[in-house]
Amino acid sequence: MSACKPIARKPSRAEMTALLAFHAIVSGAFIVSYLTGDEDTYGMHVFSGYAVLGVIGLRVAAGVLAPAGSPLRLPRPSLTAVAGWLRRLFTGDAKARAERSPLTAWMSAALLIGVGIAAATGALADFFVKVEHLHKEIGEASLFLILAHIALVFALHGLKRIPSDIASRCTAWLSTISNRVIP
Repeated sequence: MSACKPIARKPSRAEMTALLAFHAIVSGAFIVSYLTGDEDTYGMHVFSGYAVLGVIGLRVAAGVLAPAGSPLRLPRPSLTAVAGWLRRLFTGDAKARAERSPLTAWMSAALLIGVGIAAATGALADFFVKVEHLHKEIGEASLFLILAHIALVFALHGLKRIPSDIASRCTAWLSTISNRVIP
């Protein structure tokens, strides 16, 4: 992975619409699929599962074709970026709290992979009955992955809302002895 970051730009209206539509369709179809896995509503389960698989396929295709700097581009997780961001965050850098966290790239990749595998194993289970148990277990794990995503979004949003004086008090114990005066 390259150390150079593309120039950040504001997403266009079309890009934001595409991302919001992706979120809405995937989350809605996943919820329907998750809640309709029994025999009485199996048709809805299959339809919504294929909808998830199709939308994730479109998202991956758009992400591969999107230019650098586009919010549609696939996430590029980096351990170095996360370590640097956490270091800055825990030393009280206010900019680290305000900027986009590199944890979101990891969560996005995990969600695309986890939910994508759940949908793909569901499609395989239509043809190979032995895959049904695997599909069910991966679908259950995907739910926890989605809940972790929601928790991360709220935590990162809350992090941006912490007043700087409180944040400096919380990180003062991490500072060096020479600058341990709390304002």
